Amino acid sequence: MNLDYAIARLLETGWTANRDADCETTPDGQKYPSVIAVQREFTQAGLELSMKHNLMFKCCRATWAPVGEKLDPSHAEDERHGTVVGACEREAAVYSLAQLRAAQLVNA
Repeated sequence: MNLDYAIARLLETGWTANRDADCETTPDGQKYPSVIAVQREFTQAGLELSMKHNLMFKCCRATWAPVGEKLDPSHAEDERHGTVVGACEREAAVYSLAQLRAAQLVNA
């Protein structure tokens, strides 16, 4: 996976950058939410997002669960729990938001 793939998955959920959003831009001009903006989205959904770097494998793992619940990367994925791995923190954050939004759309 790469950042472009994560952004494409996020856009498939209907996410759009608005003027108030805290966004970053790819070299080709594609806007995507910053890591801080992604964390805010999780907080607004009542979820805690944890980003953990794995230096051995040179990647970053994003795990989320309801606030106050123990974060468990092995928990079965559903609309309130999940784990993704990306090459960097930005990629993992954007892909985690895409996964969360996709799960919310399915359960809406």
